[in-house]
Amino acid sequence: MIATTIVLVLSVVCSAYGNVLTRRGMTELGPLADFRPRHLLRYGLAAVRNGRVLGGVAVNFGQFLAWLVVLSWAELSWALPMNALEYIVVALLAWKLLGERVAPRRWAGIGLISAGVFLVMLSWRGP
Repeated sequence: MIATTIVLVLSVVCSAYGNVLTRRGMTELGPLADFRPRHLLRYGLAAVRNGRVLGGVAVNFGQFLAWLVVLSWAELSWALPMNALEYIVVALLAWKLLGERVAPRRWAGIGLISAGVFLVMLSWRGP
C-alpha cells in the first residue's frame, strides 16, 4: 500500500503541476477568440510551440506513466477517487504560482472532497 500511495501522490503532483504549466503557457497566448479553421490552426501551432505548454504536456505524460503503475497495483474503485487529491495540490499551486485567489468557499469544498478521499483511502484492500 505504501508504494502504491507514493506513486499515486507522484501522479497527482505531476498532473497538478502539468496543468499549472499548461495554464501559464496558455495565458501567455491569450484567449482563443476566433473559431475559424485558419485561426484555430494558428492558435494550435502557437500553443505547441510554447515552452510552458510543452512542459505541461511532458509532465502530464509522466503523470500518465505513474498512473499506469498505480492501476497495475490497485483497484480502480480505490485509485480513481484518490485523484481528487489533485484539487488540493492544484489550488495550492494556482494560488502560489499563478497568483489566483482561492475563495474560502472553494477551500471548504476542497476540504469536503478531501474528507471523502480519506474515507476511500481507509477502504484499501490491496495485495
